Amino acid sequence: MSGSSTCAEYASCRPHNTPLRLVAVEADCLSPDERTAFTLLSSRVTTALLPNPKHNELVFLCQEHGCALDQTAVIATTPQGLPLLLEAAVALTLRGACYENEAAADMVFKPRSSGGLAAAIEYACRLVA
Repeated sequence: MSGSSTCAEYASCRPHNTPLRLVAVEADCLSPDERTAFTLLSSRVTTALLPNPKHNELVFLCQEHGCALDQTAVIATTPQGLPLLLEAAVALTLRGACYENEAAADMVFKPRSSGGLAAAIEYACRLVA
């Protein structure tokens, strides 16, 4: 994918420029840097940390928090996050999560080992600011 312009174009095409109301991060644990970024994101928008996403989990989260799928962003870190990416309005993933994730994503970040998850969470903070 081609950097932030792809995601910015996609984000602006959400129906009626609907603001994001939910960001789901598919990960089982967070490093200190990731936790700091996640805490900042959580202060701006409803967030969910999903260690093992189940079928339709994003739909259930939307129902629980009173929002629609076109108001969600997902950050996928493993192949198990692909169903979440396919349902979300904004799909972010990390290099190496799997080819299908990268193909489905609006934006691809560095691998997690290179700070990609923290960068993706920080990017989501800018989307909801």
